Amino acid sequence: MEKKINICIDFNKIAPLSRWHKDQWTDNLFKDDRFLYVKWDEFKQEGNNFLFLYCAPDETTEFLQSKTRNFFDTLKYKNIKILFWNEQFNLFMHDGDIFEYDHSVKNHCYDINNILYWKILNIFKSHNIGEEMLYFIHSAKGFLDEIEQMKKRKILWINSTLDIKSKHLQTHDLLTWGKEQNVSTDIDPIYHYACLFSGRPAYHRHYLLKRLWDKGLLDFGKCSLTPLPDSQDTSNFDTFVPSFRGLPKTSHGPYGEDDIFKDIFVWIAGETYCPNGYPYFTEKTVKPIMYKRPFISYGNPGTLAYLRDYGFKSFGNFWDESYDDEKDDDKKIEMISNIIQDVCKKNISEINKMYDDMRPILEHNKNLLVNTDWRKDLVNFLS
Repeated sequence: MEKKINICIDFNKIAPLSRWHKDQWTDNLFKDDRFLYVKWDEFKQEGNNFLFLYCAPDETTEFLQSKTRNFFDTLKYKNIKILFWNEQFNLFMHDGDIFEYDHSVKNHCYDINNILYWKILNIFKSHNIGEEMLYFIHSAKGFLDEIEQMKKRKILWINSTLDIKSKHLQTHDLLTWGKEQNVSTDIDPIYHYACLFSGRPAYHRHYLLKRLWDKGLLDFGKCSLTPLPDSQDTSNFDTFVPSFRGLPKTSHGPYGEDDIFKDIFVWIAGETYCPNGYPYFTEKTVKPIMYKRPFISYGNPGTLAYLRDYGFKSFGNFWDESYDDEKDDDKKIEMISNIIQDVCKKNISEINKMYDDMRPILEHNKNLLVNTDWRKDLVNFLS
């Protein structure tokens, strides 16, 4: 009988690590009979034990610093490993290249102990817990490359290379989430596109929707927007956004979103921007795959390429996807708005024809999403 992986997520339910609720992990990343949920005080000495923590820069170190010696003694006594979910935050970098001097800093050199990874590591070292007990899962692409570079290149801040002894895996929890969804994929297109930015306000989303407004394209789409709180936009264009503000925010669940997808053609995913610029995607891009819709993913450069790394196909045969490589936001917004403008020139019969031509891609993506054991790598990593 396969040995279960014991996961404790107790400390993600309380402040300061309250960004994710318990059910978003139990119904998502660890929803598998290969994992066994245990309470913190129920860990046994034997077994494959992991304490799961969401890794955010300030909250993580504050949480660890708040724990008593008894907490760390329990980790050692019961051989509990620490499993961090690092969604997108800088881990090894500060705010510059660790392989180059920064002339704006005294002596051109940062204190490496002020960087998140070593802040975390030093807390555990102070309690005689080794680096090899730390496990990290990364959903953004780029951290594994940082580790390889540190093994080969001298870090000028410490005049040495570094061999990271913790364990690291690149995988994505939203793929496991998408696999679990049962949604209707019927299409009866009335709107050429959907651009629903009614969640957390963000500059890149705001200005993309404004560009669609500038081009007179809002009436062709399902659109919503949360205005920027400090917007200096004198046109107040957000007041012209069609009346879809009551639609559900993009979120970790369908929540009646069949009604959103059934009458739209292409979905614009206004992705979360990863602060270090690494390719990264969220449920905003997984949703159109679930619903078998073509999508434009507006995020960090390389987002589409990252999806293709997982085996998904995109839509370069139907429109110019070079926007995915563009680093200048203004240029990227113009490129995406040009795609939408071309789509909006088509009548509904032409849209249906285009959708039929895309079906092999859409079927491939949906089948890959729902028929892949996305937790296999995670299970192997923790075993």
